[in-house]
Amino acid sequence: MIQFISLIFSSLIFIIGHVFFGYIIIRLFQIVALNTQILILVLFFLLSLSALISFYLSYRWDNLATRIFYIFSAIWVGVLINAGLIVAFLLIAKLIAWLFSVVISILLIKLIFFIGTLALSIIGLYRALSVKVTEYEVQIKNLPAAWENQVIVQLSDIHLGPVYQKRFFSALLEKVNKLRPTAVFITGDLFDGGEAGFSWLNHPFTKLQAPQGIYYGFGNHDLYLGFSRVTALLKDNPIQVLDNQMLVVNGLQIVGINYSFSSAVDLEKKILQQVNYDRQQPSILLLHAPRNIEAVQKAGIDLQLSGHTHNGQMWPFNYLAKWIHRGYAYGLFKIGDFSLIVNGGAGTWGPPFRTTSRSEIVKIILKKK
Repeated sequence: MIQFISLIFSSLIFIIGHVFFGYIIIRLFQIVALNTQILILVLFFLLSLSALISFYLSYRWDNLATRIFYIFSAIWVGVLINAGLIVAFLLIAKLIAWLFSVVISILLIKLIFFIGTLALSIIGLYRALSVKVTEYEVQIKNLPAAWENQVIVQLSDIHLGPVYQKRFFSALLEKVNKLRPTAVFITGDLFDGGEAGFSWLNHPFTKLQAPQGIYYGFGNHDLYLGFSRVTALLKDNPIQVLDNQMLVVNGLQIVGINYSFSSAVDLEKKILQQVNYDRQQPSILLLHAPRNIEAVQKAGIDLQLSGHTHNGQMWPFNYLAKWIHRGYAYGLFKIGDFSLIVNGGAGTWGPPFRTTSRSEIVKIILKKK
């Protein structure tokens, strides 16, 4: 019931936001014709409904029509966010011009609006689709010789679904192979969560060369798709699905904890103690969201691998992500013997745009402390 109310509330905000943006455009461009004003408001209202309908359809049915509809709507929402930034800039510029008795022509306003929105959108699309490799070095106390000076790779938030499919995923795995990792860790949201057809998936992880294994922990979008569905899709792949489980691989404890929709989970008592975790032994934790940092550190985990935040994905949401996750929104953090890496993600959610950082693969070189 709470989720339903939240969905209705979010949809209303989405629709009202569209109509309000239409009103801002009318005022900014000084449109006085009543018919044109009504047409703009109706257009933005219909675009908001169209986006909501496309999101619903793509999460229920998967075919070429629903994918195209979803991609169009997702791009539109991204363009709208970028347009909103340009409008905010123009409103500030107009205020400053008014203070200094300077008049900005409507033609100049229109040029800045359309060129600025287009430029931001092109940059955002490029940064989303061109995946970079980010490299970190992490020291772990008592690291076994089998892992010392080895390269491991973290993938997160790929969001396979209507937007990211076979071509993107194949290219991503090829990039990973070129890094020659000894192990690959996938920290959730491998899937976007909708009822997409995955006939093209066809055991992709058989192509990965990772001598010490491929390990996967559930993210929130994976759980939207369904635990059993994800497990079935990954069946017959050389991948270890860690469902609140731990494996000891050549002396290194690898713990995978499922995403929890509650932030009040007692991580140590309810999970770590149940999987026979030994705080004295070296460990890597796969935990989708960068939460419970103090509890993880207290439990003696050496390295936590997380994602989830997308580094906000589009400016200025990176500041919101940083606030929500108490500063742990993106990058490498070191606190004593504890290290945390928050991956910005290889894919995107919603708009296929990134203006805060590029999509990424994280390469980690393990060192003995």
